[in-house]
Amino acid sequence: MNILVPLTITEAMLADCNIAEPAVGEVEWVSGAACALGDRRIRKATHRVYECVKAVPAGRTALPEVDSEYWLDAGPTARWAAFDTEVSTQGRIASPLTYVLRPGFFNAIACYGLDGATLSVTVKDKPAGTVVFSKTLVLQEDPLDWYDWAFGAIKPLTRCLIRDLVPYPDAELTLTLTAPAGGVVGAGMVVLGDLVPLVNADTWGGTQPGATAEPVTYSYIKTDDYGGTSIKRRRSATDMRFKLILPREQADYVLSVVQRVLDVPAAWFATDAAGFVGLNVFGLGSGSMSYDNAQTATFSGYVKGMV
Repeated sequence: MNILVPLTITEAMLADCNIAEPAVGEVEWVSGAACALGDRRIRKATHRVYECVKAVPAGRTALPEVDSEYWLDAGPTARWAAFDTEVSTQGRIASPLTYVLRPGFFNAIACYGLDGATLSVTVKDKPAGTVVFSKTLVLQEDPLDWYDWAFGAIKPLTRCLIRDLVPYPDAELTLTLTAPAGGVVGAGMVVLGDLVPLVNADTWGGTQPGATAEPVTYSYIKTDDYGGTSIKRRRSATDMRFKLILPREQADYVLSVVQRVLDVPAAWFATDAAGFVGLNVFGLGSGSMSYDNAQTATFSGYVKGMV
């Protein structure tokens, strides 16, 4: 059981990205310009998109982020979509998509909402320095059996964890998503940080059988005045529940780690073993600790997945 405590990616850390800001289709907000209902404008200062909910008259200079009468925050800009707190907001571009980050110390990378054929990860000890890690992942899940391998549909791998990286104070990370020629690629969330184990590898304990991944949809059925129904499509997420058994003397340590991320979206891994991708969830975690006896404690955890 591990928690990836995330770094907050700042403008100084994002050294390069081939999605421009504004991206194709995005329009920058201009002080004093009139806007019609439904118009969308971006603010490079906040890296957010704002939707006009009331026609803005010419001459109005209030910033969209503080002008709630006229503007609604509609999400991140395309360039920064992979670094907000929502898995379902993707930075998308015709292949390839490249991020170059200089975040300082980190020992793991988790990615969510991936859309592409391959993900290449390269870490240098410093900008223009020596490559200390390089790996390319094929973004498809392993087949269930020989029949699935021969006749089954390809199942895309949308999330992954790369761990056990040696941290460097001035590391440079390059992530590249690719697809066949003409394909569009996207990344919903890139999480860098400190991967913290909740159970010491030198002792017994760990996630117990029965951990659950719980897909959740925010779509709903709408019924009109005549009894007609329609499905209103909304985003979805995955929640997770698990039980962690551990030596009683480690219980207070586990509580302290969980308390660090109670109100911080983080990547939670009930296990990172192959075949358990569903037990890798980005969201808000909580739980309760049971001090069972002098030797054993049990942590019952719940992670509310981010949409």
